[in-house]
Amino acid sequence: MRWLLAILSGLVPLLVRANPAADTVRISQLSGRISLYERATVTSTDCETTYEKALSDTRRIILRHGQTTDARQAYWLHIFLKNDTDTIQTTYLSSADNQLVTLYLLLDGHTHSQRFGSSVSTPDWPTAENEKYAPITLGNGRVAELWIRVANARGVLPPITRSSFPRPSLSLSFQTATDYNEQLLHNRQRNALELQNRSWIEGALLFFLFFVAFIYLRYPQPLYGYYALYVLAGCSYALLKARSYTPVGHWLGYAPMLQAHLLEPVIWAGWSAYLFFLMALLTLGQRHPLAARRIRGCARVAIAYSLLYAVLLLLTNDGGLQQIGFWMSRIVFVSAHIAILAWLARAVPSPLTRYVLLGNALLITVGIMASLRASNVLPDGIFLISELENLLMLSFGILLEIVVFALALAYRIHLIDREKIETQRAYIEEIEQRTIYEKRIAEVEMLALRSQMNPHFLFNSLNTIEYFVLKGDEEKATRYLSDFSRLLRLTLNHSNEETVRLSEELMGLRLYLSLEATRFGDEFHYTIEADAAIDQDDVRLPPLLLQPFVENAIWHGLRQSDRPNKRLWIRLLVQDEQTLRFEIEDNGIGRRQAADLKSRSATQRKSFGMDITRQRMDLFNKNYASRLSIDLIDLENNGQTGTLVRMTYQLNAINSH
Repeated sequence: MRWLLAILSGLVPLLVRANPAADTVRISQLSGRISLYERATVTSTDCETTYEKALSDTRRIILRHGQTTDARQAYWLHIFLKNDTDTIQTTYLSSADNQLVTLYLLLDGHTHSQRFGSSVSTPDWPTAENEKYAPITLGNGRVAELWIRVANARGVLPPITRSSFPRPSLSLSFQTATDYNEQLLHNRQRNALELQNRSWIEGALLFFLFFVAFIYLRYPQPLYGYYALYVLAGCSYALLKARSYTPVGHWLGYAPMLQAHLLEPVIWAGWSAYLFFLMALLTLGQRHPLAARRIRGCARVAIAYSLLYAVLLLLTNDGGLQQIGFWMSRIVFVSAHIAILAWLARAVPSPLTRYVLLGNALLITVGIMASLRASNVLPDGIFLISELENLLMLSFGILLEIVVFALALAYRIHLIDREKIETQRAYIEEIEQRTIYEKRIAEVEMLALRSQMNPHFLFNSLNTIEYFVLKGDEEKATRYLSDFSRLLRLTLNHSNEETVRLSEELMGLRLYLSLEATRFGDEFHYTIEADAAIDQDDVRLPPLLLQPFVENAIWHGLRQSDRPNKRLWIRLLVQDEQTLRFEIEDNGIGRRQAADLKSRSATQRKSFGMDITRQRMDLFNKNYASRLSIDLIDLENNGQTGTLVRMTYQLNAINSH
């Protein structure tokens, strides 16, 4: 009898403090899920009411099905839990998807509390698996009094709308450890295919993100930047939808409010990046500037809305504001999106527009099918890819759209390359036509210059013949006229040629020097030296190239000299394998003294003959691979003067480089 009295005396305090209407749940009677309806009592208070005040509240009633709740209130459930088995038992209390549930457990005069629910961060989870269950461990024969506070989480700032939504749920329930573990296993098995698809979809989105980010860093164009931001939004959406028992969900659980309220801002910030990407892809700024300004305005409004929405929800956790923002954004932005797509289909007949419409069609189709399945309009017998089995898996549609946009980028690059190739081809054709045109002009100019050279030479030669005739030296005049006719015939033969052989040039030069030697008499001597290594029939150069320099040396250097022995040396040398050097040296008065004489006739001959020759050399260098250059050197040695003309002839100068 003593032990019975002891037990009764221990129960008296509990019976005195407990509400008589509160039921006692016996663990031995638990089978599956046991609801607290019709068992627990409930009372509502404001959210600031403390646990101690709630204990003294006498307005408790029996918890009934269909009892309405208000987001502005906290609800206190009261019930007893008894372990009527012979062993220690662990029972799990569910949170019924509430934001915050606080369990106060009274046992042996001590109060133990633990918080669980969707707003509890990962380090504070009562179980390692998820945030939705709180374990209650009781020894055999022990009875625990439970006070359960159900309410929405409070923000840093008070709610703006004071809305009654989202309503806390009072459908809490008990489960045994066996049922709890079986449910976890069942959920994971049921979601295994979904989780598998989530993994590869999230991996694909991350791959696209890193790949596009790399492209943007390599080629920092706005188009790739906007595409990377859109992929980032899609990737963030997929990760924010991760289940809590996955590694990603476990990590996101460290900031549960971010996970709860960032989804909407991510969606519309991604839509903003999508609009900027759309304008860059279709070059709307150049083709349709007015429409581009309007679309840009929509994108900026979406960005501002995303930032404002995120800040307000994170600070207030206002469910009413959340619902207002949810429906307002869909009415405004979805309508704008549909209007933009309709305008694109009608006003932008670009091959890339088809990719944009296809990507949107895929995303909309996935969304509609997922919505129909979630609302049970599509029965379970109709097979769908597991990605479409759950409304939370819209990231599959986002991935499809991103893939289509990647194809659009690839096609755009193809179009740009094709346009670039066509532009280059047209440019090359233009250059070729211009080159042909310029070459023809140069040929005409060279022909004109040669036409000027021939009268110049004829004028000098006729003066010489006139000199002999007037002098009465018929023999020299006849010989001179014979050599002159041969030189004239050779010159006429070369008049239509752009280049002549070096041997032919030397032949004409010898005839000319023979004529000049006849005129000067015995006081003039000349020498032509040619390196035996030079193939005179293989080397080609402009006709009458050396003759003007030889003529200039005779008329302006030797003719003005008082020396009894007037000398002229013409040397053809090999400088290297690709370079020849022509030298014309005289022992005349030199260029400085010739300039001092200021002979009018000499000045005219110099400006007329030498300048034309220089122009011909410039035209030759433009039209041929070989290059001609010239240096004029004054010779002074022990009072002796002279001039050296050094002409460098680089064969195939372009190929040699």
